[in-house]
Amino acid sequence: MKKFAKSTLALGAIVITSMATATVSLAADVTWISGGLGTVSSDEGKAANKFTELVTKGSNGRIKINHHHGGQLGKGQEQMESVSTGTQQMFISAGSQASRLVKSFGVIDTAFLFKDFDHMERFMKSDMGQQLNEQMIDEFGVRVVASNWFALPRYLMHREKFIETVEDVKGVRTRTASVPMYVQNYENMGATPVKIAYGEQYLAISQGVVDMTEAAANRILPTKLYEVAPYITEADMMFPQVSVFVNEEAWQSLSPEDQKLVSDAAYEAGVYQTNLSQEGFAAQKEEIIAKGGKFKRMPEEVRQQFVENTRKNIDVMVAKGLIPEGWFEKITALRDSN
Repeated sequence: MKKFAKSTLALGAIVITSMATATVSLAADVTWISGGLGTVSSDEGKAANKFTELVTKGSNGRIKINHHHGGQLGKGQEQMESVSTGTQQMFISAGSQASRLVKSFGVIDTAFLFKDFDHMERFMKSDMGQQLNEQMIDEFGVRVVASNWFALPRYLMHREKFIETVEDVKGVRTRTASVPMYVQNYENMGATPVKIAYGEQYLAISQGVVDMTEAAANRILPTKLYEVAPYITEADMMFPQVSVFVNEEAWQSLSPEDQKLVSDAAYEAGVYQTNLSQEGFAAQKEEIIAKGGKFKRMPEEVRQQFVENTRKNIDVMVAKGLIPEGWFEKITALRDSN
């Protein structure tokens, strides 16, 4: 049973096509409204466009997904609620957006928990990952149909200095999304989290409201954050991925053939984004440096100290419902699995 009443989020002049309650046959026309927070020029935005093209082509135009970039349909909280209530059929954004509905989903963005993207993917395919998806379907009517849209590791960005010791973040006012795990991450690190919307962080840093933020490496250039936070520490603090969230009623209204078509297109678009991120960053990094950005690798021994800070706060995270009891150990055990 869904926990949200019908969302009153205004969609401006956007007309939402009503979904039929009966099963959609292969001959029927379907139009879905989709939203995202990434800009159209970001890897996420390009992959979202790729996804909609694949669906249109694969269905010979029977299924049309109208995707709106850059938070046009609202902030993350609003769009997740809209997908839950069905006023919006799809949301393409960070996998951790799911923690706005099911807190434990935030485990995928626990800072310094995952070793690399392979470790993250093993978790998503594990019984733990499947359990989270099933819980979100049962309680909120939202399904994850793809979670393989990988970006690059998240780096720390500061106005004035690199992060070279754990003391360098103590008390530092740091931009965070309102996602519960993000807030907890900075508390674990000893920083002072300040909730600021994704699209407002550039201004907040430039005005000194906060001194630090983080960003996936491949999102630094399109957001121009290097202009206001030029000291970029390669911390590999998180390994972000984008998920494709779908309203469960809309999903069940599709035929099995169309469900496969949409899920296959979402997966293919994820491969496309992953390749974009990995292949394009070398040139992006050179451009960022040419425009004044500076990069420095966080020493591994310092990263391990941050890992320990996370470990010390596991009981707090369990008590807040951010991670189920025993999962930290289970996830750690997946670090070097095949």
